[in-house]
Order: sequence, then structure tokens, then C-alpha cells
Amino acid sequence: MVDYHFGIEIEVRAEPHKIRHPLSEKHALYYEKLAAALRNRGLKAQADDLQGRYGKHPEHYDKWWITKDGSLGHPETLIPMEAVSPVLSCRQNWEGDIDTFWSAMRAVFHMPERSSRCGSHIHMSRSRGKRFSLSQLKTIAYGIVIYEPLIVHLLMPNRAHNEYCQLNTENSSQLTMCGSSWPAIARLIKSATSAEVLRDIMQDNRYVLWNFDNIVSGRSGTIEFRGGRCLRGEIRTKRWIAFTIAIIHAILSMDDIEHPDRCSIRSWNATALYETVKSYSRQLSMEELIPGDYRVLNETMSH
Repeated sequence: MVDYHFGIEIEVRAEPHKIRHPLSEKHALYYEKLAAALRNRGLKAQADDLQGRYGKHPEHYDKWWITKDGSLGHPETLIPMEAVSPVLSCRQNWEGDIDTFWSAMRAVFHMPERSSRCGSHIHMSRSRGKRFSLSQLKTIAYGIVIYEPLIVHLLMPNRAHNEYCQLNTENSSQLTMCGSSWPAIARLIKSATSAEVLRDIMQDNRYVLWNFDNIVSGRSGTIEFRGGRCLRGEIRTKRWIAFTIAIIHAILSMDDIEHPDRCSIRSWNATALYETVKSYSRQLSMEELIPGDYRVLNETMSH
């Protein structure tokens, strides 16, 4: 089975079962309660005590890290937080870790608020200790750009045009100049002589649907998908992880940058792209996690 390594950042605003007032001053207490609930269930976890310099995550990605996120606001009756997973592997029982996380969440908090402020970010790399090559990064970048008009249809409506996950073609001044010309996009991306140059082609800042900030030297080597929905339980968490990994695997496998005069999907619509992603998900043993219809994924199917 093909292997990829990944991590997820889950943003939530949730009410604790047992409230200690004033709640606005007790964030660190509840971060630790969640970390303790994770440890009690066999997962390594650490909570931000909010005493030191703000840190997005600890030095090593070997544990769950419960911390704050300024974008979640300051609700008086809820605890806003971000849960950052350790590095997980497609070849391991990562689904069990996700189930355990949400079990711990339910032990400490009520169901998280359904909030437009909250989203989820998925970071993905080739495998532990192995980065995507520059050639692979270019293949991914090109696929992300040309399929962007279709990928938008697969997203939750409130994530498709969000200030924190702007479309790469709209955020990047270099991509904007290419318009919709696939050969021009291919030439631009192929011209990148380093990961740093490619990052600058793909975005003007990190608030994009596909963030390439971490591919540069000295960073984690991951590509970050910032278009995930507000997560409130394990089923959709596993669904969006599987979709993200499968679409990158499909883009890598199709390698469309080598033939910019045509694309690899059978027809130019969201259903065809989604069916292709579903097909490639079988190589990852993730096909059962991804719904049969993309309108179930993005929750636009009427009941």
C-alpha cells in the first residue's frame, strides 16, 4: 500500500460539561483536561499552559497538542481551541487515533459549536523522513491549479470562498497572470528552480486553499490543505483526511504536468474528478471512508 504521512489541526469552540467560572480565564485548565483525557485513553498529549510564548505546536510532532488559535474569537460561554495531531501514517491505525480523540473530546466537552470561524487543516508529506521531491511538488502544484475550478465544487460552501483559504489562482499574482492557459501554467511551474521559488509561484501568503509554505528548506516539508470543514466528530474527520490524501495521490499519479494540452479525467466536471479521486483512494485502502457522491462530502445533497 502507498504510504503518506499527515497531521490534522482541528479548530473547535465547545462548552465543557463541568464549568469553572470565569470560563474566559480557564482555557488552559480545559486544555489540560482534554490532554489528560487523551492520555487516559492511551494517546500521548500535551496542553499549552498559555504561560510562555505562543507556540503553534511543540518541538516534535509525536503527541496531540492542545492550544489556542486567535482566529476563533473570545466566546464567553465556550472554550476555543485547536487540537494538533501527531504525525500519522496511512499504513498505521490512524482511524483509531481519530476515534480516540473524539472520545476524549466527548468526555470533557459537549458537541462543539457549528461555527463558520472553525475549520480544519490537513498537512501531508511523502513519508516520515522523506520529503516530496521538487518534481513531485511541481506535479502536485500543477494539478491543484488546473483542477481548482472543479475542486471548489467538492468543498463545503463556506470553505469554497473563505478569507483564510483563498483559491491559489486568486491569491497568487504569478498564477493570475497565466489566466486559464494550461500550457502557460505548466511553463511557470516547471520554471521553478527550488521549493522556495515554487512556493512563491503558488501563493502570495499562507491563507490559501493549498499552502506550500512548509515545503521550503528548514520546514516540515508538508503541503497544507486549509479547506476542511468545521469538524464535530470522528466520521467527518476521517472523511476529510481520506479525501485530502486521496486527491493528492490522484494528482501525483495522473502527472498532468507532462501533457498540459489535456487532462486525465474522463470529462470536465466535478463528478468525474471525484470519481477519479475515489478510484485512487482504493490504493490507499481509504475508499470506504469517502462517500460515493461528492454532495455527501460537502453536504449539499438535499434529503
